[in-house]
Amino acid sequence: MKELSARESVEKRISDICFISDKQCIPKFTAFLNEQEQFFAKNFLDAQGTIYSFWGGAECCTRKMLCVLPFEMEAEFPVYPVTITFRKAYTLTHRDFLGSFMALQIGREQIGDILTGEGYAIVFCTATAHGMIMDNISKIGRVGVAVSEGINELLPEAVFEEITAVVASLRADCVVSALSGLSREKSADFIKAGNFTLNYECSNSVSKTVSEGDVLSLRGYGKFVLIDGGTETKKGKLRITLKKYI
Repeated sequence: MKELSARESVEKRISDICFISDKQCIPKFTAFLNEQEQFFAKNFLDAQGTIYSFWGGAECCTRKMLCVLPFEMEAEFPVYPVTITFRKAYTLTHRDFLGSFMALQIGREQIGDILTGEGYAIVFCTATAHGMIMDNISKIGRVGVAVSEGINELLPEAVFEEITAVVASLRADCVVSALSGLSREKSADFIKAGNFTLNYECSNSVSKTVSEGDVLSLRGYGKFVLIDGGTETKKGKLRITLKKYI
């Protein structure tokens, strides 16, 4: 049996949810979707003319649940926030928290964003994960923590770096060269080797045009969003602006 691609897998899951929502005339929710899954789901649902919305618990969240609606209506997302606090003398990372949750056999799809601040973290999760975290988490690694329901600290702001680059054109190899520092020739080899994704799908085309709003990932160099397609310089090149995830 042919293995489904990432896009096909998401579309199949969303199609099943749409069928149930339509048949039972009720809103249906997914667990948390990553950005790639959201991108595929949005394209699929837009093509179907389906009513839907995404929510992760706060405006800054990147991992979100999808709600498919049978008609225009209000739906309350089953997203549960938890605040975990610890002594500021310790530093706990996203990986530390996720590792502790995985040790409880909580699936990754049950956990939304984990926003870390100085001495605390705010975690968005499903009802199932919420219960397990509240009942079982007293340490993250070797660090003692206190767990409380809701958002009880300021939400840490997402950090981005805005960068500008000058490119000959918006061809993929030109943009990759500017972001990586590789030559055009080596950038072409980099792309052909499967190290470049455009809008969450691997792209091997060196001549593919990058557009405003596109999400680019370069293996080993980071993830970027093109926010300005460029203004022409005196030498006829383009000065573009991107947002780099930090």
